[in-house]
Amino acid sequence: MRALREDEMRALVAQAKWASICTVDETGAPYAIEATPFLMDDCVCFMISPRGGTFRNMAGNDRVLLKYTLTWDEMKGWAGVSCFGRGRFVADAALLARGWGLLGEVLGQDFSAAAARFAGKAQSPLFMVRVERMTGRCSARAGEQLRLGAAAQHTLKESA
Repeated sequence: MRALREDEMRALVAQAKWASICTVDETGAPYAIEATPFLMDDCVCFMISPRGGTFRNMAGNDRVLLKYTLTWDEMKGWAGVSCFGRGRFVADAALLARGWGLLGEVLGQDFSAAAARFAGKAQSPLFMVRVERMTGRCSARAGEQLRLGAAAQHTLKESA
């Protein structure tokens, strides 16, 4: 087992189809949901309920943990990344439309009907997380190459 290099963490984040979004509620209790991530404008983004627990939690604390885990070879190989950052719901019409398109690319679906349904509404499902720090570990040994699969088209850019 070894720590992941930054390029490996970015590759895992870029190709993951699933992540856990972890926040805390007003009492400090942990809260997590799972959603499909996509990358846009140096942020990890999701389309999630603008009335759910994550939305409520953001009012009191914008800190977010995104957790990614991939396994392969009948779980003999694994890698996990934790992304620490700050999240916010964004109602900008142009970003929202672009986000639905990017999510559609990740999932191979057309979300134009969903995009139209949310256009112009005050509450938006676009949840954007600016990642400030990442950590990760994997099953590979020191010096062993980690194989995450096909290279992703998008990568998470350096955050300031």
